[in-house]
Amino acid sequence: MHPPLSAGKRYPLFRSLALTLAGFLLILFGLNLYQYFKIKTDIASSLIQKLNDKELGQLRSIFNNLSEKLTIVRDWGNNGVLNSHDIVSLNKKFFPLIDHQQQISGILLADNSGREYFLMQEDSSWLTRTTTPDSAGSTARYMSWQEPDHGRVIDEKKLDYDPTTRPWFRKTSDSEGVYWTPLYTFFETRGKGVTASVSWPSQENDSVFFVFGIDISLREIQQMMTLGGAEQVGMMFLVNQSTSAIIPGLGLNNMDISADSSAVLALLVRQWQENDRPNRETIQINHQGHSWHGSLQPLTVEGKTEFWIGVTAPEKELLARLNTTLLRVDFTDFLVATGGGLVLLFFIWKNGGFSRDRRSVEPLVQLHELINQGEGAKIEFKSTIRTNLKTGKKGKEIEFAWLKAVVAFLNTGGGTLLLGVEDNGHISGLAIDNFENSDRCLLHIKNLINQHIGAEFSGFLHVNVMISEDKDVIMIDVQRAGQPVFLKVGKNEEFYIRSGPSSVKLSPSQMISFVTQKRTRKKETGS
Repeated sequence: MHPPLSAGKRYPLFRSLALTLAGFLLILFGLNLYQYFKIKTDIASSLIQKLNDKELGQLRSIFNNLSEKLTIVRDWGNNGVLNSHDIVSLNKKFFPLIDHQQQISGILLADNSGREYFLMQEDSSWLTRTTTPDSAGSTARYMSWQEPDHGRVIDEKKLDYDPTTRPWFRKTSDSEGVYWTPLYTFFETRGKGVTASVSWPSQENDSVFFVFGIDISLREIQQMMTLGGAEQVGMMFLVNQSTSAIIPGLGLNNMDISADSSAVLALLVRQWQENDRPNRETIQINHQGHSWHGSLQPLTVEGKTEFWIGVTAPEKELLARLNTTLLRVDFTDFLVATGGGLVLLFFIWKNGGFSRDRRSVEPLVQLHELINQGEGAKIEFKSTIRTNLKTGKKGKEIEFAWLKAVVAFLNTGGGTLLLGVEDNGHISGLAIDNFENSDRCLLHIKNLINQHIGAEFSGFLHVNVMISEDKDVIMIDVQRAGQPVFLKVGKNEEFYIRSGPSSVKLSPSQMISFVTQKRTRKKETGS
């Protein structure tokens, strides 16, 4: 390691960096001024896009959460863990899935023979309707449940009903994702709404397939489309692409203007359709002497979308907030950038200047700091990558041992895995794994991660090779993923989380509870 630079040697570097920082701050200030004047000339469009991204992102996350629930149920079906003839078993799986999910009006599970299981949550109990086809139509049995396995029959009657003719009953492939119906009338509640559904083939009979759907009522959709915050203006709305139906939110927010909202939305959507349905582009219309700005985005990010979500507001209300928002935000950004840059510069200078060798030793310093901390919720050691120390032979169980830790870190709060370090912190290296070189070792790790976890999660992993005491150590830094991650073991998928220094495997029901609780906490904390 090179000795620290003296103050005399450090000063020219300090002055050069200080001048560079000053130039950066001047550029930042200039860019902020340019941005301010650019936005000022087209303020309405800029603010409507900001409102669009904020509010629509929150609503989209709710619908994406519903899509994740559908994907989980489809995985259950594909893995043969759903028994459509056992109502108690279905209750135990589906009660936790929709418990206290206000946006869910009900769920449906049916096969192409016409058998159906319907579930909805009431004030203090659960209601199921099981429908069995017969020569005269179908027979429906209604039961009330306090617990998944404690129910009583409350009605049984003949119905002119066939689930296979309903709008949500549609056979799709896994690649097509989730199917969203147009707006229609629910059979049980007679209220309007939409249904999202998925399907999968029977594991026992090739001619049979199942469809699972989640109902969302129109009222709940409108309730979700209420702009948050007293400072917000405008209104949200939903457009059904196939029918051109417009679903407005529950009202206008903070609008100092008298307007016919239905006429405004109809005019805006017609203009949007004539412009070939642009995504996130500002649409401008004039209605009764007032200029309005609006923007639309697809409800779902992947696959074919049935619905587009939009935000619109009058230009008068948007411009009224110009002087109290934009310039203050830009000036605050400038002050924060200046102060943060000066503080960072001071600490770099105070801790030894700008030695060129400092960066090269940081990974090793980090390695020994992690080893000194010992194994815990965010740190795990593994002696080898693929070799069983007891037998001296390669073993898949050794590879799965550290892959489980990677999956657990992805599902929990992230962490660091060290390969080539024993449980007691002794650096043993990876010579016993007998790789030709470091590149071969990294390629082997990459292939295992792609095969058993998924290449799509590689962006959350940072793999480094470092040498300490002439021994190779692999450091895998793992960031928390934003969606559930599974370990693929043969044809099965396993779900792991970190619990203290261990990686714990969860059952499907435990996994649903874990994911649901995590999303609830995230929503409550806003983090």
